[in-house]
Amino acid sequence: MCTTKFLASRFKDEITKQPSLRIWEIQELYREELGLKVGRTICYKAKMMILRENMGDWNMKFARLCDYAEVIKQTNPGSSVWVRMDRETVPGKNLFVYFYVYLDALKKGWKEGCRRIIGFDGCFLKGACKGELLVAVGRNGNNQIFPIAWAVVDKETKHSLSFFINYLKEDLQLGTGQGLTVMSDMQKGLQAAVGELLPNAEVRMCARHIWSNWSKRWKGEERRKQLWRCSKETFEVKYSEELYKMSRLGNEINDDLLHYPQVSWVRAFFQEHSKCDAVENNMCETFNSWILSCRHKSIITMLEEIRRKLMTRTVDIVKFADTWICDIAPMARLMLEENKEKSRACKVLWNADVGFEIGEGQYRHTVNLTNRVCSCRTWQLRDIPCQHAISALYHIEHEPESLVEH
Repeated sequence: MCTTKFLASRFKDEITKQPSLRIWEIQELYREELGLKVGRTICYKAKMMILRENMGDWNMKFARLCDYAEVIKQTNPGSSVWVRMDRETVPGKNLFVYFYVYLDALKKGWKEGCRRIIGFDGCFLKGACKGELLVAVGRNGNNQIFPIAWAVVDKETKHSLSFFINYLKEDLQLGTGQGLTVMSDMQKGLQAAVGELLPNAEVRMCARHIWSNWSKRWKGEERRKQLWRCSKETFEVKYSEELYKMSRLGNEINDDLLHYPQVSWVRAFFQEHSKCDAVENNMCETFNSWILSCRHKSIITMLEEIRRKLMTRTVDIVKFADTWICDIAPMARLMLEENKEKSRACKVLWNADVGFEIGEGQYRHTVNLTNRVCSCRTWQLRDIPCQHAISALYHIEHEPESLVEH
C-alpha cells in the first residue's frame, strides 16, 4: 500500500521545502513518520514526482532559455550569456546543448581585484532533468572564493569544457594563458581543453585528488601526512628531504607518487605570477556545496537562484570591505602577523646594501629587498613578506606592511 503516489502526496511539503534531501534522509523520514522501511527506488521516484509537479514545467523552462538569456543581457549590461542549440539531430526541433553565463559585475571584479588563478570543476544536477553544471571560481585579495562564470551542459566532456573555456577566454581576454594559473581535479577532458586554448597557462592538479588516487595502493595516515608535507614545501632542499622520508614508507612509493608531475602539485615548483600558493581545488568544492540546494531545481529556477545568491554575497562582501581598518585584507594581515611571530626565531646577517642572509634552524636563506625575493619562495608565491623578509626589514628598522602586494 505504500506506493510512490502515496508517499509523494503524504510528504509533498517536506520535500518541496528541502529539495536537497538525499535518498537516505527521505528513507529515514518515512521510517520515523510511518514506521516503514521503504526502498531507495520508491523514495527516488516519489521525490522526482514531487519535484516535477511542484517546481514548474521542466520542458517549458528549457524552451524559454533564450528569453531568459535576453533578459539577463538587458538587465545586466555587459554580461555574457550564450545558448547553444542542436538543430540537426531532430529535424524541425531546437534541442538544448549548452548555456553559459558570465555577469558583468563578476567580470570587472576578477579583472580588477583577484589573484590570477582560476579553478575549474563540474557537478551533477540533482533534479528531474540530468546534466552538469561547470563552474569557474577564483580567489579575491582576501583569499576567499570569487565565482567567475558557470555553464549548464549535458556531459562534462572535452567538447563542453572547450565551449566553456573558449567563452571565458574571450570575456577575460586571457590570450594564450600567459600569467594565468589553472587549477583542476585531474579531468582528462579539461587538461586537453586547457592545453589547446590556454597553452601558456600554468596547470595545477588538486593534491587532494592526487591523494585519493595514490592512496588506493598506499594507504595509511602517516603516508597521507607525508604527502601533504611534500606538497606544501616551498623550496627544493626541504622538499627533497621530505621526499626521502616518504621513500622510507614503502618500496616504489616515490615512483608511484612522482607519476604525477611535480610542477603541478608541489609548491617548490609552482610559478610565481598568480600570487596564490593553493595546492587543492577547494574553492570550487566550496562553491558547489554553497549552491547545492539550487541544483535540485529546474534550469531557469536554478540559474536565477545562483544569480540572486551571488548578488547578495557581492553586497555583503562590499560591506565587509568597508569595515577594514587598513588597506591590507584581513587574511593577508593574519598571514603577516603569523610571519612576524616566526621572524623572532631568525638570525640576520646584512651586507650593508639590500642583501641579507637569514638563519632559521638548520637552513640559511637569502633575501633581496629591492627585488622582493627570498630563497624560501614563500614571499614570491604569496606576495606577502615571509618571516625571513620581515626579520631583514626589522633589522634596518622598516615596517613590512608597505611590501604587501596591493
